[in-house]
Amino acid sequence: VVDGAFEDGGGRVMGLVEAIGEQLDSAVLSFLALTDGRGPLERLDELDSDGTPVQRGRIGRYEVVKPLGTGGMAQVLVARTRGPEGLGRLVALKRILPHLTAQPEMVQQFLDEARIGLRLSHPNLVHVYDFGEAQGAYYIAMELVNGIDLDRLLRANKGPLEPAVASAVVSQALMGLHAAHALKGEDGASLELVHRDLSPHNLMIGFDGQVKVLDFGVAKVRAQRTVTLPGIVKGKPLYMSPEQALGQRLDARSDLFAMGLILYQALTGTRAFDRDDELATMKAICQDKLPRPPEVPMPLWNVLSVALSKAPESRFDTAHAMADRLVAACPPARDTVLAALTARLFPERLRDSQRMETGVNPAREAPTRATPVAPPAPRPGGKRR
Repeated sequence: VVDGAFEDGGGRVMGLVEAIGEQLDSAVLSFLALTDGRGPLERLDELDSDGTPVQRGRIGRYEVVKPLGTGGMAQVLVARTRGPEGLGRLVALKRILPHLTAQPEMVQQFLDEARIGLRLSHPNLVHVYDFGEAQGAYYIAMELVNGIDLDRLLRANKGPLEPAVASAVVSQALMGLHAAHALKGEDGASLELVHRDLSPHNLMIGFDGQVKVLDFGVAKVRAQRTVTLPGIVKGKPLYMSPEQALGQRLDARSDLFAMGLILYQALTGTRAFDRDDELATMKAICQDKLPRPPEVPMPLWNVLSVALSKAPESRFDTAHAMADRLVAACPPARDTVLAALTARLFPERLRDSQRMETGVNPAREAPTRATPVAPPAPRPGGKRR
């Protein structure tokens, strides 16, 4: 026991403890996934003469290929199905972290994400194939997107994107978001889905040039059982809407504010309301005016000024309307341009994904995407606000 008090109330220490806990969870999950829950000596017994494991660990009907990453709620693994005819397609397998399985509200949030994902169907949304329980933890099997998220793309680019590229990324994401916002329940009524956690981390640009919106983990729908208590704000402060920062009721227009912030960052290379701490950032989002950066052309600024209106009623009515206005202000780059950019900035990752894909079916002569090719997303072109 250490006498005295921490200047920040122990926030940094607790943050360090949580980070260490997440790393331990990741290590344990990776080990269990690759050993199928058995001990290391048992696995050593299964080595063949070349020292190669005969088989990898399995989660349900999925064979683990390798760990992909760990977040605050779940670990994501690359896995593949194994059916009667042998190996199937590669998938991203998302599994809830062990220490969260004892928290009913976190388990419910994870299951809500799975149920929402199974209903979503659009070329600019990640497709969920399956969810279930294995080895005492729930998992979600979803489309494995071979590509890079917008956050890493911006950092690798070391500056803002070309306006046409930024327009392409954001307009595609908006079309996927529109499909999510328009989702209906079995009763035919709108589910009033709100993502609530949009950021550059959750927009994936594939090596094929197609953009997909990820992670509806903290999304809210009408009549959802998961309850957010008053005063508890979910989402990333840098990309919150004013009403979200104030803990007010949200609708789809909150997501459009977040998309406006993402577009601003893609065009300028800076975050619109980034301040010294989260509280100052949230206050700036609610109160500060945003001047037009000189590098943003006026037609694009007109789109941003509507999307970033403090009052929801002053924003675009729908994600589709925002996409239409954005495309009119700046025609988007073709998918081939996005594909070339990701390949140039991340050549090793592209080669890794190609090697992993051809490993599923060695008979292929050329690498292809790990998932079925979705039909081209309809280009925005409807009614504009």
